Amino acid sequence: MLLPTPPTLEEIQAHIPSISPVPEETPRPFWSVMIPTYNSGHYLRWTLESVLCQDPGPDQMQIEVVDGCSTQDDPEEIVKEVGKGRVTFYRLPSNRGPAHTFNACLERSHGRWVHILHGDDMVLHDFYDTYTAVISAHPQVVMVVGGVSTIDENNDILFESPQKDTENVGVIHNFAEQQGFRTKAAFPAVVVRRSAYEAAGGFCTWFQHMIDMDMWLRIALQGDVVGIRRPYALYRKHSHSDTNRFIVSGDNIRERVLLTLLNYKRLAIPGWRTKASSWRQEVAEYASLCAWLADRAGSTHGRLNQAKWVFRLTPGCRTFWFFAKSWLKHHFCLKDA
Repeated sequence: MLLPTPPTLEEIQAHIPSISPVPEETPRPFWSVMIPTYNSGHYLRWTLESVLCQDPGPDQMQIEVVDGCSTQDDPEEIVKEVGKGRVTFYRLPSNRGPAHTFNACLERSHGRWVHILHGDDMVLHDFYDTYTAVISAHPQVVMVVGGVSTIDENNDILFESPQKDTENVGVIHNFAEQQGFRTKAAFPAVVVRRSAYEAAGGFCTWFQHMIDMDMWLRIALQGDVVGIRRPYALYRKHSHSDTNRFIVSGDNIRERVLLTLLNYKRLAIPGWRTKASSWRQEVAEYASLCAWLADRAGSTHGRLNQAKWVFRLTPGCRTFWFFAKSWLKHHFCLKDA
């Protein structure tokens, strides 16, 4: 079955902004912890506390919240209360989507290493000490990716996902090849050398969901990537997250398909197409899981949109029957959340 036509490399490049170098006279701490937020509510408080409890001081760490023009709660007041003057706050004049907010984080950062920590995620108490030690041991690395633990609304761990590409800590030699057709790192577990962002450009505003999959590939093409197997970062899963919204719409799969097809043009690595040959089955299995999650949450619309992609990616009698059942359930049960 035909898949959608991906954008051209020129179309994508037009949506990748340049990232200006830090002016020479600007003080350069080791870390810039940039916290993008949009209607994060009380989660932002926990995010800030998880960073501040390991704060080495302003000479070593910039901490700033960048608000995408929230319409709920008062993130500036939370920053004042929790940060007590230690955390700076910047509000964008309007909300233009997550990639624009992330790019504002990059432009406003002046540390040598940048950690973009979403306003509903957290880090464990030894995150920065551990990552600093790894960077010191690998001075040429452009990005460090670690394992991640997924937590719920109450900070309870749902499951742990170690970084599978290393037994402990080490260079991941085939990171770019794998990143071309699957996301190999979760946002809160990734830190990037600022100069690598300057070389790669900012987050692509063409994407709404697969922003990280696109960026981590472009960063990996700049140099070595080191992996840390143990999770030191906490990724929050909750019903109001962007990920949940994209599952309902089916855009999580649509963007992943388009980006993978685009990467066929990007990656001239010998043998990459052969290694990526099973990507359709892999994405279809993920869409099937998302369909089950949507159905469990009461969203027959989400189940139907995911089932459409299961059938498009792996057409056959079984997947057509799954799509047909999803269509019947949506149109006759009408239980959409």
